[in-house]
Amino acid sequence: MTGYRVVALLSVLAGVAVVGIWFRRSKPVLIGGLLVVGAATLVALLTGAVTPRELGLAAPHSWLATVGAAVVWTAVLIAYSPVADAVARRRFPERPDLGAFDVLRQSRIKLAAGIVVAWVLGGFLEELTFRGIVLQSVDAWLVPVLPRAVAATVAVLVAAPAAAVAHLYQGTRAAVVIVQLSGLLGLLMVLGGHNLWTVVICHGLYDTVAFVRYARGTSRYAVR
Repeated sequence: MTGYRVVALLSVLAGVAVVGIWFRRSKPVLIGGLLVVGAATLVALLTGAVTPRELGLAAPHSWLATVGAAVVWTAVLIAYSPVADAVARRRFPERPDLGAFDVLRQSRIKLAAGIVVAWVLGGFLEELTFRGIVLQSVDAWLVPVLPRAVAATVAVLVAAPAAAVAHLYQGTRAAVVIVQLSGLLGLLMVLGGHNLWTVVICHGLYDTVAFVRYARGTSRYAVR
């Protein structure tokens, strides 16, 4: 594993620990952290400290296949979401705190703006952080000493709860849901040949559907 990957992985995990312990309800800290990761990664790419392929950002062989896989996996996530929530509700019955998204109901313009932000922060920066850096780095670290399937499984299992910490501001039940959905996104990353673009598109599509349903009041969480 390269020096950049070691530093990036340890930095992200340290940031996750800080958010989980002291700033779990602070959205500015969370957003700021994602922006810092994005900026640092851009600098690393420009200076050659890391390659797009190491992050899963190399251009795919077929964009059509990439988008198609993302659409199919989005349907899987949507279908599994009620199951994920049922699992979380058994231990944490309190409803998720989604007050931060109430602005989506105010107008179509705010909904559209929210979707754009979701694609940037959730679709790209969150996936870059937890799949492009955490999953990819852990996998690269373990592949030389473990069977590839085992290394990939461990990488997925490390990245999933790390990503869930970023959603603790929504409550513990939401975080438990995210652990499960994040695990599925990690699985997509592995099955897709470590192509981050598939996961970015899938995450963005899932958030788009979730935001539209929440704005229309058809989400299970929209009625309080």
